[in-house]
Amino acid sequence: MEVVEEQVDIGKREVEKGGVRVKRTVSEKPVEKEVTLREEKLNVERRPVDRPLAGADANTAFREGTVEVREKSEVPIVEKHARVIEEVVVGKDVQQRTEHVRETARRSDVEVEQIPGSSRAGATSFDAFDSDYRSNFASGPLAKTYSYEQSQPAYRYGYDLAGDRSIVGSDWNAVESDARTRWEQRNPGTWEKFKDSIRYAWERAKAKVS
Repeated sequence: MEVVEEQVDIGKREVEKGGVRVKRTVSEKPVEKEVTLREEKLNVERRPVDRPLAGADANTAFREGTVEVREKSEVPIVEKHARVIEEVVVGKDVQQRTEHVRETARRSDVEVEQIPGSSRAGATSFDAFDSDYRSNFASGPLAKTYSYEQSQPAYRYGYDLAGDRSIVGSDWNAVESDARTRWEQRNPGTWEKFKDSIRYAWERAKAKVS
């Protein structure tokens, strides 16, 4: 029969609690500004004149030619320059806290109650069979998962059955039903594991009593 105890390990893990979402949007706003613009306007005037032709002008006066004079005006020009006017920085402030965690750990215990055998003259004590029972345990399947000390209550129970006059029977088939009922009352669900050890102890002790 196994004694089981839970071990509680307390660790930690990260969980999301919320946060902020930073989103960039683009909007437009109208910008108005007055600009003074210059504009040229040509005036053509013909005036009557009466003066002698100078010598230098006489050389070119009768040459054909064309003179162009153009009007100019100013128009607005829009240029855009992007400038950084603000920064948004998202950071984290990390804090630590100590939290007291309470949990329960279960443990199963095994209670073994000895069943006294009836007193009888010339009865052999359990200790006299101990080495025999140990040899039987070592060669059996229980030795793979239990120690002899854990299985010893089963051998003692079988030993006591041999001297219990309330269980009448000359063979194991007659004794097993009552023996199982009593064992299961104190050790529920373990009869199948220990019944072979109990039977062996009963047979060995019964042979000495008979």
